[in-house]
Amino acid sequence: MRKLLIIIVMAICGFCHAQTASELTIPQAKNILESFCLNYYNSCFEGKDYIPQSIIIKSVGIDANNGGTYVSGIHSYQGQYIPFVGRKTHNDVQFRATILIQRNGYYVIFNKYYERDLLHRNGGWETGQGVIK
Repeated sequence: MRKLLIIIVMAICGFCHAQTASELTIPQAKNILESFCLNYYNSCFEGKDYIPQSIIIKSVGIDANNGGTYVSGIHSYQGQYIPFVGRKTHNDVQFRATILIQRNGYYVIFNKYYERDLLHRNGGWETGQGVIK
């Protein structure tokens, strides 16, 4: 009887953990990140413009550091304007984001790779943050 009780408790705890871990589905995460990029991308990543509907999510999980939803994938953006050259379009650029559910909306921490261009000889990671209501 005791073993049966332990198995039932473990099953219930596992179910509760699964519910917490799947709070945001891929479509929900995509909608939140799309809204973040449309509202904050240019101000977070100066001179760069997000290309709408370019987010492709590769994986979704739980961020072990803060319990938020961890999302990784690719997106596209237009780089900084360079006189006489214009703007370069950067396609399929990596991003990693964490979405935290808060009372006033979703707090997004968006890390994106920036590709090298004429002004920046080396690529690297940059971070933007904002709240989506």
